[in-house]
Amino acid sequence: MSTKVALVTGGSTGIGAAIAEKLAKDGYKVVITGRNEDTLKTTAGQHDNIRYFMADISRMEDIEATANYIHEQFDRLDVLVNNAGVAVPVPLTDITAEQFDKTFDINVRGLLFMTQKALPLLKKCKGTIINMTSIVGDHPFPDFLVYSASKGAVTTLSKGLAKALAGDGIRVNAVSPGPIETPLFDKMGFDEQQKEHVSDSITGMVPMGRFGTAKEVAELVSFLASDAASYITGVQYKVDGGFSA
Repeated sequence: MSTKVALVTGGSTGIGAAIAEKLAKDGYKVVITGRNEDTLKTTAGQHDNIRYFMADISRMEDIEATANYIHEQFDRLDVLVNNAGVAVPVPLTDITAEQFDKTFDINVRGLLFMTQKALPLLKKCKGTIINMTSIVGDHPFPDFLVYSASKGAVTTLSKGLAKALAGDGIRVNAVSPGPIETPLFDKMGFDEQQKEHVSDSITGMVPMGRFGTAKEVAELVSFLASDAASYITGVQYKVDGGFSA
């Protein structure tokens, strides 16, 4: 098990960091990518099995460099977790072409081409791909139209990839977190009063009455990466406390 390798994009904080730590504890050699070296170092320091590689998933040259790094360091890839993403609340009247392009470049384009560049190593190991999407891809929020659309695209891509890669022995699944306590929520530009209002509104829609944790998402990813999920592909799993029930 210690020879298996996992790549987690956007693995420096939040859900990505929790996934990296869980997979490292499971025995994988884990590579995390991101744009902030300080947070990457912090997460990599949580376990000896984690190392980091600076990369911006929206830049094709960084995607290729990441794939080359994995090839040179390990010459194998057993698990690819496409986690990198961006979410910015913008009303319909304020959406700009630049915001649209940035969201899709990171959330969709980056995911697709990271998968493409990692494919030779994944085929070699008959690996598995886990794409992080969101419940808003199925239940769009009015001020998150572009983000919701991008995550809907990720779900569709995941199902298509599952069919396209099944013959190569590669499994592809999607994980859709609901309201999760992560730093992403703090980066949305809300003041404390707004955050409290939004938080109360969201938990009011969740039957379990609380936000989930990044660790709870990581446990599902760990299962999907394991041999226990060997006959599971093309499935979207929701970790949302019953929100979409």
